[in-house]
Amino acid sequence: MEMRFLFSSLTLVFMLALGEAAGDRMIWSRKEMVEMAGYGEHKLSSVLVTASLLSSSSSPIPGATVGIKCHIGYRKRSKWLKAVTNELGHLTIDLPSHLHAIPDIGKACSIKPLSVPKPYQCSPTKSHRGIKLVSTSNGLRVYTAGNITLHRAPCK
Repeated sequence: MEMRFLFSSLTLVFMLALGEAAGDRMIWSRKEMVEMAGYGEHKLSSVLVTASLLSSSSSPIPGATVGIKCHIGYRKRSKWLKAVTNELGHLTIDLPSHLHAIPDIGKACSIKPLSVPKPYQCSPTKSHRGIKLVSTSNGLRVYTAGNITLHRAPCK
């Protein structure tokens, strides 16, 4: 009986010691856990949306704010993601990672001018435009809305 108790006690001590040693190897740093979960500084994918904003005479419109909005579920929409056009009328919007997995993102997202400089403020800006996939490689997808032309209308 004493031998059995001694054997059981030693087995228990050995298992605890082994468990402690194995447990030391199972502790991960925050950085390691973040990388295993697919978050952190290293992005797994990027989705860029590009467009150009032009006047009816095909000249670029710099300084305009253009927004993109995506349907993310039944009756749900994301917030407007905004970018300002550069001196050539071009803009690029990097979509946040929670929008990367939207099925058929080209149809789910639309882009439109939200505010334009004074000379173009009477131009109609109500129309939404879809986006098309242009290229994909190594976790990078690029979509474009192409050229968005504002047709100047007389101010009332």
